[in-house]
Amino acid sequence: MLKVVLFDLDGTLMDTAPEIADALNSTLMRIGCPPVEPALVRDWIGDGARTLLQRALAHVQAPPLAAAQAWRCFEADYAYSCGSNSRVHDGVRPMLRRLREQGVRIALLTNKEAVFAHRLLALHDLASEFDVIVAGDTLAVKKPHADMVNHVLQALGASADEALLVGDSVTDVRTARNAGVAAWMVSHGYPQGELSGDDAPDGFIAHFDQFKPQVCALVAIA
Repeated sequence: MLKVVLFDLDGTLMDTAPEIADALNSTLMRIGCPPVEPALVRDWIGDGARTLLQRALAHVQAPPLAAAQAWRCFEADYAYSCGSNSRVHDGVRPMLRRLREQGVRIALLTNKEAVFAHRLLALHDLASEFDVIVAGDTLAVKKPHADMVNHVLQALGASADEALLVGDSVTDVRTARNAGVAAWMVSHGYPQGELSGDDAPDGFIAHFDQFKPQVCALVAIA
């Protein structure tokens, strides 16, 4: 029986790429580097803000002095833009309510740093929807490490075969596989590669209105 659904944040529950691109480009220009195309930023999302910034700095070949001050600038720029140019995907709010009514526990599993994740959830009035929130700096590891999932399962008293992970990326599939939980991916988001072969999920979710987690769990078991 399904007891827990774990959700990724960026790309899965929310489209956050526009505001992340806004913050990143503000930072790059403040340290004397050229801005980058928003499409590139979408490809860099998924491993936390620090990693995203490192990818951007490498892409623009930022000099060491600029790179040294980049994180401090980005912290301020993203704190300013967080929640300003993002949106909750269609169907997310009623879907979360349905899960609650069905007695399913809900967890958030994101590589986004906690300060940004909690701010984003609060600004979109989603903070109270999750029983457990595990951010990119909550533990000593991040996705795709299995401990991200194991932490949630222990906190909620569930086993791997009673859980389902919903995400949008290769990282999410690998996280689920490493922890032995079912993996379903949304058809929108920031996949970070091909969701095929060894990185193929158990299935895809076209729209949260049609998301039936108990059925998804049965398909994954079969």
